[in-house]
Amino acid sequence: MLSAVVLPRLRARMRLRVLSAFACFVLVPWGAPYASAQKQSATSPNSSETVFSAAGIGTGTRAITGLWQFHLGDDLAWGQPGFDDSGWERLPADQPWGDVGHPRVWGFAWYRREIALDPKSKEPLAVLLPPLDSAAEVYWNGVKIGGEGSMPPHPSWFRIQQPVAIPLPPPTGASTGVLAIRIWAYYREEADPPDVTGLQGPLLRGYRPLIQKMPQGWAEHRESTQMVANVVTLLCTFVAIAALVLWTQIRSQWVLLWVGLFFGSYAVSSLVINHLLSLPWIWATQIGGNTTTFGCLASMFLILFIADLPHRPGVRGFRFWFYVCVVVSCITLLQQMQGELHDAGFIPSQFVPPGADPGVLVKSFAFVATTYNYAFSIFLLALLAVCLILSRRTLARVLFMGAVALYTALQFVSFVAMDDTSRLAPLKPFLHRPVLRISGSPMSLFTATRLLVVLAVVYAVWDQISKQVARQRFVDAEMKAAQEIQQVLVPAAAEREAPGFAVSSVYRPANEVGGDFFQIIPLQGDGTLIVVGDVSGKGLRAAMTVSLVVGTLRTLAEYNSSPAAVLAGLNRRLIGRTQGGFVTCCAVRIETDGKATMANAGHCQPYLDGREIDLPSGLPLGIVEDVEYEEVEVDVPLGQQLTLLSDGVVEARNHQGELYGFERLNQLMQQRPTAEHVANTAIGFGQDDDITVLTVTRLTVA
Repeated sequence: MLSAVVLPRLRARMRLRVLSAFACFVLVPWGAPYASAQKQSATSPNSSETVFSAAGIGTGTRAITGLWQFHLGDDLAWGQPGFDDSGWERLPADQPWGDVGHPRVWGFAWYRREIALDPKSKEPLAVLLPPLDSAAEVYWNGVKIGGEGSMPPHPSWFRIQQPVAIPLPPPTGASTGVLAIRIWAYYREEADPPDVTGLQGPLLRGYRPLIQKMPQGWAEHRESTQMVANVVTLLCTFVAIAALVLWTQIRSQWVLLWVGLFFGSYAVSSLVINHLLSLPWIWATQIGGNTTTFGCLASMFLILFIADLPHRPGVRGFRFWFYVCVVVSCITLLQQMQGELHDAGFIPSQFVPPGADPGVLVKSFAFVATTYNYAFSIFLLALLAVCLILSRRTLARVLFMGAVALYTALQFVSFVAMDDTSRLAPLKPFLHRPVLRISGSPMSLFTATRLLVVLAVVYAVWDQISKQVARQRFVDAEMKAAQEIQQVLVPAAAEREAPGFAVSSVYRPANEVGGDFFQIIPLQGDGTLIVVGDVSGKGLRAAMTVSLVVGTLRTLAEYNSSPAAVLAGLNRRLIGRTQGGFVTCCAVRIETDGKATMANAGHCQPYLDGREIDLPSGLPLGIVEDVEYEEVEVDVPLGQQLTLLSDGVVEARNHQGELYGFERLNQLMQQRPTAEHVANTAIGFGQDDDITVLTVTRLTVA
């Protein structure tokens, strides 16, 4: 899954050879008749003769051993019983023709064998065709009786080769018959093993009910021997589904996405390659190859996100290696596309010189694909080393990178060992030898390391997410503390009073804490200072600035009640303390006789009885030193309402991205709404910022 990007079929060839050996030697569990028949045929004096004796089988089975007549090419007349095949080669059925003189030969070939029958037998008979890595047709006395796959011009064969039970015609009392097998083998690449073509095990002939049960027994036995591998596949499927579901709920955890894609691609590839028995070879290879490719790409990003490299510039930072992985992914996809075109037969003839062999181009494609596969495995190991060096080395990360490095190295060695001329070829039996058996099911070295990768990934992701959850809990606790502090800064109900006026206020932060504030400060005499403001930005930083503003504001109000002087003093104290931001503010000193003195520092204009008051809008606080603010005096008649609000009302935004705006606000204010009504209207339209609304209504004399 971490290598074999472009040529997944190379691993498949090893499995096919294992299945072929399985067909020859593991059929013993089907019953003693088959084993005894195989032994009897191997020691029979007629085992080397052209005619095979099938007399005396009765309700048992017998393996058709010995030498068959063999010939390359194709002619349907070769299946007829009267055809003279004395000039043909003689090959054993339990060895592929690549092992006996015809390596890398593809196309059509025929096997023939004369069978001596029991004329008195009336039992229904059948033959069992062993697993084949090709398409095949079986003929009895020139009549096609069955086969596997389909022949050209539309050839097809199955990804998982399995034995096929083929009924024979009813006995006719004849003493002999001719069993012929027509085989079509697809093209072999230079990198493919040369010895996997043709018959790879003896045929069985015998009692039909017994023969017909054998494919099912073969499938059941195969599943029982793959129990451990199936458990690992099921575990990968569960991890993939769980990770993807969690990612849909926690989109910030990108590592969950790559975990889901990584294990999901393996689960799909394993299902297609190892379990869908009736899936044609070409479909299984394409789907398995593509999912394996995506699994390789996901593995790179999974390594990066689990390593959690620091976000700093240069080759020591996350961004650099992320872009490197993106480039490698693009090259891999192009290489995969080239492989798809190659497999589909779209070889650009314009690149082949006149009279040249197109196979040269095919070989060059195979060479490039093989070389790139080596390079990708080496790059993956290098990426693991880089991440291990640059990241913070925790136990979970070290175990994860070690497990992935071990599995990648095994895949690389296995891929190289597929070539019998390689120095690593002697390691081939060791790599596929079972290291453990659980309830009779073998666990290979690959399955064991794959299980180790699953456990290491789950542990690493759990460790990373648990630490992030702990950090988030700490941030939430800090945010809750800030929220409690900000609630203290909001005037209590008993403090929202001004002699001769009814005061109403609403404060709705967009998040847990907000950047809006208001203060109602009683002055010496009968006056009241009312201030409404907004700190630029949102969240905890804005809330901390609010606490600074409120504390400074209350201190200044003790020495000077002039709105302009309060704003100027507040501006001087905020210079250099807003971290690049600013504060808008509107201050009003109101007397019991209705006289109101106002000054504005870049804030929304107040409204008097539904009409906007035109105040000089000075610069916001905390930007420029020594700013002078102008004051404006207005009278608030009996029964009229003065309204101050923050820009969160005007900047309310609906789902279409449309702002609430000043036009809607002016129409709303003409209705002399309460503070609660204004806030609810803005929130219903679509709150996008903190909202503060404060109304001051002059009471009539009773």
